[in-house]
Amino acid sequence: MRHGETPAPERPTQPLTRPHIVAAGLRLLEREGAAGLSMRKLAGELGKAPAAVYRHVSDKRELMSLLFDEVSRRIVLPEVGDDPRAAVLEAAQSAHRVMEEHGWIATGMLDGALLGATSMRLSEFILDALVRDGMSDAQAARLDVAIWQYLVGHLVAVRAAPYPPVPGGDEDYPTVRRVAPLVASMSDHERFTAGLVVLLDGAFAEPRAARDDTAGHGGTAGHDDVATREAPSVSPSLSPSGADAVE
Repeated sequence: MRHGETPAPERPTQPLTRPHIVAAGLRLLEREGAAGLSMRKLAGELGKAPAAVYRHVSDKRELMSLLFDEVSRRIVLPEVGDDPRAAVLEAAQSAHRVMEEHGWIATGMLDGALLGATSMRLSEFILDALVRDGMSDAQAARLDVAIWQYLVGHLVAVRAAPYPPVPGGDEDYPTVRRVAPLVASMSDHERFTAGLVVLLDGAFAEPRAARDDTAGHGGTAGHDDVATREAPSVSPSLSPSGADAVE
Protein backbone atom coordinates (compact mmCIF):
# COMPACT_ATOMS: atom_id res chain seq x y z
CA MET A 1 0.00 0.00 0.00
CA ARG A 2 1.36 3.42 -0.96
CA HIS A 3 1.69 6.28 1.47
CA GLY A 4 -1.58 8.14 1.89
CA GLU A 5 -3.76 5.36 0.44
CA THR A 6 -6.73 4.12 2.44
CA PRO A 7 -6.41 0.44 3.35
CA ALA A 8 -8.97 -1.81 1.69
CA PRO A 9 -11.61 -3.07 4.09
CA GLU A 10 -11.20 -6.67 5.17
CA ARG A 11 -13.75 -9.04 3.68
CA PRO A 12 -15.76 -10.78 6.38
CA THR A 13 -14.96 -14.46 6.77
CA GLN A 14 -17.88 -16.71 5.92
CA PRO A 15 -19.08 -18.46 9.08
CA LEU A 16 -18.41 -22.20 9.18
CA THR A 17 -21.57 -24.33 9.17
CA ARG A 18 -22.35 -28.04 9.14
CA PRO A 19 -23.40 -27.93 5.46
CA HIS A 20 -19.95 -26.50 4.62
CA ILE A 21 -18.32 -29.30 6.63
CA VAL A 22 -20.42 -32.01 4.96
CA ALA A 23 -19.69 -30.68 1.47
CA ALA A 24 -15.94 -30.55 2.18
CA GLY A 25 -16.01 -34.02 3.77
CA LEU A 26 -17.69 -35.51 0.71
CA ARG A 27 -15.08 -33.91 -1.56
CA LEU A 28 -12.31 -35.48 0.53
CA LEU A 29 -13.98 -38.88 0.58
CA GLU A 30 -14.54 -38.99 -3.16
CA ARG A 31 -10.98 -37.81 -3.80
CA GLU A 32 -9.01 -39.77 -1.20
CA GLY A 33 -11.33 -42.45 0.21
CA ALA A 34 -12.16 -43.14 3.84
CA ALA A 35 -8.50 -43.76 4.71
CA GLY A 36 -7.62 -40.26 3.54
CA LEU A 37 -10.30 -38.56 5.60
CA SER A 38 -9.30 -37.00 8.90
CA MET A 39 -10.47 -34.05 10.95
CA ARG A 40 -7.17 -32.28 10.30
CA LYS A 41 -7.41 -32.80 6.53
CA LEU A 42 -11.00 -31.64 6.64
CA ALA A 43 -9.94 -28.45 8.40
CA GLY A 44 -7.34 -27.89 5.68
CA GLU A 45 -9.95 -28.44 2.97
CA LEU A 46 -12.10 -25.77 4.61
CA GLY A 47 -9.20 -23.39 5.24
CA LYS A 48 -9.97 -23.42 8.95
CA ALA A 49 -8.21 -24.41 12.14
CA PRO A 50 -9.13 -27.90 13.42
CA ALA A 51 -10.65 -26.35 16.54
CA ALA A 52 -13.22 -24.56 14.37
CA VAL A 53 -14.33 -27.86 12.85
CA TYR A 54 -14.54 -29.59 16.24
CA ARG A 55 -16.99 -26.94 17.40
CA HIS A 56 -19.48 -28.35 14.87
CA VAL A 57 -18.51 -32.06 14.65
CA SER A 58 -17.18 -33.96 17.65
CA ASP A 59 -15.10 -36.60 15.88
CA LYS A 60 -14.65 -38.63 12.69
CA ARG A 61 -17.43 -41.06 13.65
CA GLU A 62 -19.97 -38.24 13.79
CA LEU A 63 -18.57 -36.81 10.56
CA MET A 64 -18.97 -40.15 8.74
CA SER A 65 -22.54 -40.42 9.99
CA LEU A 66 -23.31 -36.92 8.68
CA LEU A 67 -21.77 -37.77 5.31
CA PHE A 68 -23.78 -40.98 5.00
CA ASP A 69 -26.92 -39.09 5.96
CA GLU A 70 -26.24 -36.65 3.15
CA VAL A 71 -25.64 -39.37 0.56
CA SER A 72 -28.55 -41.54 1.73
CA ARG A 73 -30.97 -38.73 0.91
CA ARG A 74 -30.43 -39.78 -2.70
CA ILE A 75 -32.08 -43.16 -2.04
CA VAL A 76 -35.47 -43.15 -3.75
CA LEU A 77 -38.32 -44.54 -1.68
CA PRO A 78 -41.37 -45.27 -3.86
CA GLU A 79 -45.03 -45.33 -2.91
CA VAL A 80 -45.90 -48.70 -1.39
CA GLY A 81 -49.34 -48.91 -2.98
CA ASP A 82 -50.81 -52.39 -3.35
CA ASP A 83 -47.48 -54.16 -3.97
CA PRO A 84 -45.20 -53.98 -0.90
CA ARG A 85 -42.80 -56.53 -2.40
CA ALA A 86 -42.22 -54.41 -5.52
CA ALA A 87 -41.80 -51.30 -3.37
CA VAL A 88 -39.22 -52.94 -1.09
CA LEU A 89 -37.38 -54.29 -4.13
CA GLU A 90 -37.26 -50.84 -5.75
CA ALA A 91 -36.10 -49.13 -2.56
CA ALA A 92 -33.34 -51.69 -1.96
CA GLN A 93 -32.20 -51.39 -5.60
CA SER A 94 -32.00 -47.62 -5.21
CA ALA A 95 -29.97 -48.01 -2.01
CA HIS A 96 -27.61 -50.40 -3.78
CA ARG A 97 -27.05 -47.96 -6.65
CA VAL A 98 -26.29 -45.10 -4.27
CA MET A 99 -23.97 -47.16 -2.08
CA GLU A 100 -22.25 -48.69 -5.10
CA GLU A 101 -21.37 -45.19 -6.30
CA HIS A 102 -19.75 -44.39 -2.93
CA GLY A 103 -17.48 -47.28 -2.01
CA TRP A 104 -16.68 -45.90 1.46
CA ILE A 105 -20.25 -46.55 2.66
CA ALA A 106 -20.05 -50.34 3.00
CA THR A 107 -16.75 -50.15 4.89
CA GLY A 108 -18.13 -47.47 7.19
CA MET A 109 -21.21 -49.54 7.94
CA LEU A 110 -19.10 -52.56 8.86
CA ASP A 111 -17.16 -50.31 11.25
CA GLY A 112 -20.42 -49.20 12.89
CA ALA A 113 -19.69 -45.60 11.97
CA LEU A 114 -22.77 -44.75 9.90
CA LEU A 115 -25.58 -44.33 12.37
CA GLY A 116 -27.66 -41.25 11.69
CA ALA A 117 -31.27 -40.16 11.45
CA THR A 118 -31.42 -40.10 7.65
CA SER A 119 -29.71 -43.49 7.36
CA MET A 120 -32.76 -45.01 9.09
CA ARG A 121 -35.06 -44.01 6.23
CA LEU A 122 -34.62 -47.26 4.33
CA SER A 123 -35.27 -49.48 7.34
CA GLU A 124 -38.32 -47.44 8.35
CA PHE A 125 -39.66 -47.79 4.81
CA ILE A 126 -39.01 -51.54 4.63
CA LEU A 127 -40.39 -52.30 8.08
CA ASP A 128 -43.51 -50.23 7.51
CA ALA A 129 -44.18 -51.87 4.12
CA LEU A 130 -43.75 -55.37 5.56
CA VAL A 131 -45.96 -54.73 8.58
CA ARG A 132 -48.63 -53.25 6.33
CA ASP A 133 -48.44 -56.45 4.28
CA GLY A 134 -49.36 -58.46 7.37
CA MET A 135 -46.01 -59.48 8.83
CA SER A 136 -45.48 -59.22 12.57
CA ASP A 137 -42.86 -56.84 13.92
CA ALA A 138 -40.49 -59.75 14.50
CA GLN A 139 -40.93 -61.15 11.00
CA ALA A 140 -40.45 -57.72 9.46
CA ALA A 141 -37.35 -57.15 11.58
CA ARG A 142 -35.80 -60.44 10.46
CA LEU A 143 -36.37 -59.67 6.79
CA ASP A 144 -35.12 -56.09 7.18
CA VAL A 145 -31.92 -57.40 8.77
CA ALA A 146 -31.54 -60.00 6.01
CA ILE A 147 -31.90 -57.32 3.33
CA TRP A 148 -29.30 -55.09 5.02
CA GLN A 149 -26.86 -57.96 5.49
CA TYR A 150 -27.27 -58.98 1.86
CA LEU A 151 -26.92 -55.37 0.67
CA VAL A 152 -23.77 -54.59 2.64
CA GLY A 153 -22.31 -58.07 2.14
CA HIS A 154 -22.76 -57.83 -1.62
CA LEU A 155 -21.04 -54.43 -1.77
CA VAL A 156 -18.11 -55.65 0.33
CA ALA A 157 -17.79 -58.95 -1.55
CA VAL A 158 -17.74 -57.27 -4.96
CA ARG A 159 -14.89 -54.99 -3.84
CA ALA A 160 -12.95 -57.82 -2.18
CA ALA A 161 -13.46 -60.74 -4.59
CA PRO A 162 -15.47 -60.14 -7.77
CA TYR A 163 -17.59 -63.08 -8.95
CA PRO A 164 -17.35 -65.56 -10.61
CA PRO A 165 -14.51 -67.75 -9.35
CA VAL A 166 -13.36 -69.70 -12.41
CA PRO A 167 -11.40 -72.84 -11.54
CA GLY A 168 -7.89 -73.06 -12.87
CA GLY A 169 -5.38 -75.79 -13.48
CA ASP A 170 -6.53 -79.32 -14.16
CA GLU A 171 -9.42 -79.25 -11.66
CA ASP A 172 -12.70 -80.42 -13.10
CA TYR A 173 -15.70 -78.30 -12.13
CA PRO A 174 -17.97 -78.63 -15.17
CA THR A 175 -21.01 -76.95 -13.65
CA VAL A 176 -19.04 -73.94 -12.43
CA ARG A 177 -17.38 -73.63 -15.82
CA ARG A 178 -20.77 -73.75 -17.53
CA VAL A 179 -22.48 -71.23 -15.21
CA ALA A 180 -19.60 -68.80 -14.65
CA PRO A 181 -19.93 -67.08 -18.07
CA LEU A 182 -23.65 -66.50 -17.43
CA VAL A 183 -22.91 -64.74 -14.17
CA ALA A 184 -19.95 -62.88 -15.67
CA SER A 185 -22.25 -61.39 -18.31
CA MET A 186 -24.33 -59.69 -15.60
CA SER A 187 -23.47 -56.36 -14.02
CA ASP A 188 -22.89 -56.19 -10.26
CA HIS A 189 -26.26 -54.48 -9.88
CA GLU A 190 -28.00 -57.23 -11.89
CA ARG A 191 -26.40 -59.88 -9.66
CA PHE A 192 -27.53 -57.99 -6.58
CA THR A 193 -31.09 -57.74 -7.90
CA ALA A 194 -31.20 -61.44 -8.79
CA GLY A 195 -30.26 -62.47 -5.26
CA LEU A 196 -32.61 -59.92 -3.71
CA VAL A 197 -35.52 -61.26 -5.78
CA VAL A 198 -34.83 -64.76 -4.46
CA LEU A 199 -34.77 -63.42 -0.89
CA LEU A 200 -38.01 -61.47 -1.25
CA ASP A 201 -39.82 -64.20 -3.19
CA GLY A 202 -39.18 -66.63 -0.36
CA ALA A 203 -40.40 -64.23 2.32
CA PHE A 204 -43.50 -63.03 0.48
CA ALA A 205 -44.48 -66.54 -0.70
CA GLU A 206 -45.15 -67.74 2.85
CA PRO A 207 -48.85 -68.52 3.36
CA ARG A 208 -50.40 -66.03 5.75
CA ALA A 209 -51.45 -68.81 8.09
CA ALA A 210 -47.83 -69.93 8.43
CA ARG A 211 -46.57 -66.48 9.33
CA ASP A 212 -46.23 -67.08 13.04
CA ASP A 213 -43.11 -66.53 15.10
CA THR A 214 -42.12 -70.17 15.54
CA ALA A 215 -39.33 -70.28 12.98
CA GLY A 216 -35.92 -70.41 14.59
CA HIS A 217 -37.22 -69.96 18.15
CA GLY A 218 -37.79 -73.46 19.40
CA GLY A 219 -41.35 -73.74 18.05
CA THR A 220 -42.79 -71.30 20.58
CA ALA A 221 -45.08 -68.63 19.15
CA GLY A 222 -45.56 -65.14 20.50
CA HIS A 223 -41.92 -64.12 20.84
CA ASP A 224 -41.83 -60.93 18.78
CA ASP A 225 -39.66 -59.16 21.32
CA VAL A 226 -37.20 -62.07 21.58
CA ALA A 227 -37.04 -62.46 17.79
CA THR A 228 -36.26 -58.79 17.30
CA ARG A 229 -33.67 -58.82 20.06
CA GLU A 230 -31.90 -61.91 18.77
CA ALA A 231 -31.87 -60.97 15.10
CA PRO A 232 -28.34 -60.36 13.75
CA SER A 233 -27.71 -56.66 13.34
CA VAL A 234 -26.46 -54.82 10.29
CA SER A 235 -29.24 -52.33 9.62
CA PRO A 236 -28.31 -48.87 10.95
CA SER A 237 -31.71 -48.57 12.56
CA LEU A 238 -31.52 -51.95 14.33
CA SER A 239 -27.86 -52.31 15.24
CA PRO A 240 -25.87 -50.85 18.12
CA SER A 241 -22.98 -48.55 17.29
CA GLY A 242 -19.53 -50.05 16.87
CA ALA A 243 -17.39 -50.43 19.95
CA ASP A 244 -14.47 -48.46 18.57
CA ALA A 245 -14.53 -45.02 17.03
CA VAL A 246 -13.32 -44.67 13.47
CA GLU A 247 -10.12 -42.70 13.35
